[in-house]
Amino acid sequence: MLVAGHEECFVCHNNFCFSSINSCDSGVETKMVFSLDHEGWMGIPHGGVAMTALLDLADHCWLQSKGENLAYPLEIDWRFADAVHIGDEMSLQAVVNDNDENSLLLSMRRPGSEKIYLKGEVRVAAKVAEVGFPLLEPELLQKNSTQHQPLAIYDNCFVCGRKRQKPGLKRRFFKFGCVGDELPAIIVRFGGGPEELQLASSFQQASGTLHPGVLAALLDEICGWSGVLADDLYGYTVRFKLHINRLPAIGEELYGMAPTPLVRGRGSRKFYHPKGALYQKKADGALEIIAVATGQWLARDELRQQFDDTQIVEDMSGIVF
Repeated sequence: MLVAGHEECFVCHNNFCFSSINSCDSGVETKMVFSLDHEGWMGIPHGGVAMTALLDLADHCWLQSKGENLAYPLEIDWRFADAVHIGDEMSLQAVVNDNDENSLLLSMRRPGSEKIYLKGEVRVAAKVAEVGFPLLEPELLQKNSTQHQPLAIYDNCFVCGRKRQKPGLKRRFFKFGCVGDELPAIIVRFGGGPEELQLASSFQQASGTLHPGVLAALLDEICGWSGVLADDLYGYTVRFKLHINRLPAIGEELYGMAPTPLVRGRGSRKFYHPKGALYQKKADGALEIIAVATGQWLARDELRQQFDDTQIVEDMSGIVF
């Protein structure tokens, strides 16, 4: 059965991740199979989809145990620790933390595997998160947007794919400020305008509210892309710390950015450490932080090669932010 309160949730009722859940000791559990609908890198599920599924299950768990939806701000510590592929069946679980009644423990693994592919700890009613780097004003991001350098895409990626059979976020990411005095950053935009409103409406959790997994997926992608600013790095997410201050309403216009990350290590053990933020400009001119993230990515040469081999070659003239 599904817990009441998710009547319009895209994860549950469009069978995007799962269509039913079961009770277990101190929480809830379910299963899902990674399909091409969940793809990020070719043949590999998008980490944002995995986080989306577990965040949704976390809300079910909180509803069952506390009788209410998760309260924001939220803080989530994620750890990826296994390799999975399209076609793999996964077991998902969300339970109340025995040591902290204000937190949940999340896990996703292949049945029978000793390794956990993704685990997370959700802390409810955390402090409002702030950003540790200068934010770019939306007007600056939109100014001379034809000069932003659009990054290439893979057509079936959940976040940037343009020809998917199932709904995707259809985002374009851009390099900003790589020439001139502006702070180099990867930037993205989501929401605003009739077409964006229709797209965002496909990714609700509660009616009229954007799913938290969308915020996780956008920040995972923009942080991952930031590696190209440092040393043309492409990598896998290893650790990801996500703060969500609140869930935006469908139709709110969000801006995202990630500056050049710190890089550590060498050779096959090279890591980059991105920071990213999603924010909006309020009517009074203040910038409101919606969500922020920090993390650790393992750079892999084979991913750079895969990207070179599979990216969509397109005419990028006229593509604007």
